[in-house]
Amino acid sequence: MRQISGKWKGVFFLMILSTFLFFGGSREVSAASKCRVIFANAQGVVSTDTYRDWAKTVEAGDWIKLPKYSQSGYRCYWVLKNGNKTLKYNPGANYKVTKNTKFCLYRYKLYNICFYTENGRKEYLSMREQAVKGQYITLPSVPHGASNKGLGWASTVRGKNYKKAGTKVKVTGNMRFYPITQKITGVNLRAYNGKLWRVVATDSGKSPVFPSVNLGSGNMCLGWSRTKGKTTDPDYLPGDKIPSKSGNYYMVVFGKHMEQKPSVIRKPENHDMVYFVGDSRTYGMQRALSNSAPSNVDFVAKGQQGLEWFQDKGYEMLLSKVKTVYRNSQGRAKQAVIINFGVNDLYKYKEYSSYMRRVAVNLKKNYKCDMYYMSVNPVNSAMISSYGAGKRTEGQVNFFNRNLISTLCSGKNKYFTYINTCAFLQKYGWISDKYDMGIYDGLHYSNATYLRIYDYCIKILNR
Repeated sequence: MRQISGKWKGVFFLMILSTFLFFGGSREVSAASKCRVIFANAQGVVSTDTYRDWAKTVEAGDWIKLPKYSQSGYRCYWVLKNGNKTLKYNPGANYKVTKNTKFCLYRYKLYNICFYTENGRKEYLSMREQAVKGQYITLPSVPHGASNKGLGWASTVRGKNYKKAGTKVKVTGNMRFYPITQKITGVNLRAYNGKLWRVVATDSGKSPVFPSVNLGSGNMCLGWSRTKGKTTDPDYLPGDKIPSKSGNYYMVVFGKHMEQKPSVIRKPENHDMVYFVGDSRTYGMQRALSNSAPSNVDFVAKGQQGLEWFQDKGYEMLLSKVKTVYRNSQGRAKQAVIINFGVNDLYKYKEYSSYMRRVAVNLKKNYKCDMYYMSVNPVNSAMISSYGAGKRTEGQVNFFNRNLISTLCSGKNKYFTYINTCAFLQKYGWISDKYDMGIYDGLHYSNATYLRIYDYCIKILNR
């Protein structure tokens, strides 16, 4: 019986193994699910060998690249109908396959949307668009000259009805648009050589201001004057109100070739140690001085920083330097601190006033420091905008500096002596060319400008 029992056990084991292999194998085949992807014409018919060649079988979850297809004058899409939804894919797009799928090739006729000159004689070819019927396009900016402004686009030459730039328009077929402009009556703003640059309307009820200018060459437009050909001392700065309803104003242009470095690196004479404290502009001064910096001049500076960095780290760094000199001299050393923060957080003018007041009191009382605050120096907002260096305007700088004077540097609030390098540069010229690297960002200065700022500060201290 034991032999028979053992024999039947072996048979039984083989039956179980066979069943497992049969059904297991069957399940393994079904687990590796295959998906068929086919491509057809707009009617859903696989009509040519090309469509048949495009068909493929892939594993579920695989990505495929839809066949590339183009036809002149048409926009083509692979269309996939999924229930009530119709999905469009560009030829060549990637698609993840999850089930058997059928794509149909749809071709939509492209129509030309053309933009012409006011008299209709010439097309602005660079502005031409192509779109399918029913699609929406956005009307572009209206071309105009220095003495007129663009009002919008009409569908006929000098049409009375027009749509403003930025309006979305539904494409109905081939379409033509013609600019509608209006002559501006106002003040003529002219280039350094007298050529008309722009007319600013003065009859709109608003109070127009003198704009900032990006000359694109590294030369600096300091401001505006009624006198043609000036290179320094503008009558009006960017952001100032235009004082008349008509007349001519000329750019005051300070050229790169005009800027001269100081003939010598001036040394502080009335102080044993002078500290310049600030952001990337202060670092730029340090960099421009390099090994020429006098031994009694030191820096606490870091780029792209402001009040928060000074509160967290910069003040402790400054305090450590001041304390060391104070202790080593047994309190006899005369030290000066020049703060030049603000351009990176112009909106924090109230916080600067309250915090810097405490800084000045501590350094004056406990370490006998003379405290100076250097103005936030000029910016060119047009250059900043072109370069993409954030938003800083001449008006914001002026407001910040006025607040510094009233809350920290005058009358009963005279915690600092104010060094007005801003007015000095606005009058006599400055260049924005970061470290002389051809970076005209409207924010950082040429090496010569940095050295002129340094020289002006030391002159103030040496008086």
